[in-house]
Amino acid sequence: MRRIILSLFLFLPLLAAAKGAKDTRLIVFTIDGLRWQEVFTGADPALVGEPKMVRDTAELRQAFWRTTPEERRAVLMPFVWNSIVRNGVVIGNRNKNSMMQVANKTNISYPGYSEMMTGMVDEAIRSNNPVNNPHRNVLEAANEDVRYRGKVMMYGSWKSTRFAIHNEQAGIPASVSYEPNISSKQTSHLRLLDRMQAGMPHFWKSEHFDAFTFAYTLELLKTDHPKVMWVSFGDCDEWAHSNKYNLYLDAAHYTDAFIRDIYEACEADPFYRGKTVYLITCDHGRGSGEAWTGHGSSTKGSEATWFMIWGKGVNALGETAENGPFYTQQVAATIAQILGIDFMPDNGVRQQPIPYQ
Repeated sequence: MRRIILSLFLFLPLLAAAKGAKDTRLIVFTIDGLRWQEVFTGADPALVGEPKMVRDTAELRQAFWRTTPEERRAVLMPFVWNSIVRNGVVIGNRNKNSMMQVANKTNISYPGYSEMMTGMVDEAIRSNNPVNNPHRNVLEAANEDVRYRGKVMMYGSWKSTRFAIHNEQAGIPASVSYEPNISSKQTSHLRLLDRMQAGMPHFWKSEHFDAFTFAYTLELLKTDHPKVMWVSFGDCDEWAHSNKYNLYLDAAHYTDAFIRDIYEACEADPFYRGKTVYLITCDHGRGSGEAWTGHGSSTKGSEATWFMIWGKGVNALGETAENGPFYTQQVAATIAQILGIDFMPDNGVRQQPIPYQ
């Protein structure tokens, strides 16, 4: 009898954990190519006064320039620095020796997303071509779990993102670039968004503006109630490659607002309220100074990334210091832990989750 009682005592915490995981929802946000420098110190003093990359330096300074890095980052990304940092964990401020980076050697987008979702580095993945990823990913594993089956979905701005998770093989509804919405319940708002997207100029050949990703996501959360959602934004990277620093900062600012609005919509909905974990990270960093527009294996500093998490079960640890290095390939293990699923990368090496509790 004592052994039975002891066994029950040991089993109860596992039962409670499983019950908690069953009720967990997760939204993963990625912001393509947003540097840690802007996230943690705001507008870069070396770039805000450069007329060749800033449309109106006076306008930009009024909007985003402040005396201290703390003031600049708060005006650039107010939701991050007024809410997330108070309620979660923020990693990646290299000025405080908080280290996060990709493990792959390419420092470009597709390999970064592949590493993030498959939990491993495949050195053969070295381009941004929209080809199906040969490796199993953590979202696929979630969709195979009875608790999340049919409730894993994805919207992305850039064409190649859905290929990074081989969404068709994984059975994950996904829409990227100029593809129409994926909701199972069509609304007048969704039909209007489809018409607007079809009728707008394709400013970037393989990527639509993040405003569409935001609007589609907001509507999908109401119509389909996905339990696991990947929302992939891309404007920051595109404006950086175009050497438009003012538009890059604008993109960081309105993406912060998009994430706030999605979070507030979720927390106003009983399906998500108090049950959801929110995670934000990026696929790669960028260079410094004149090299800020680029990234890649030959661009120093473009391996540097960052990570934020808040919501259900996340401790309010704030901005971290003297920790890491953590790697993008650990994001998959973190997602698996949040959802309470077993995920083993194809290389047979199980990464440790990024600490958030």
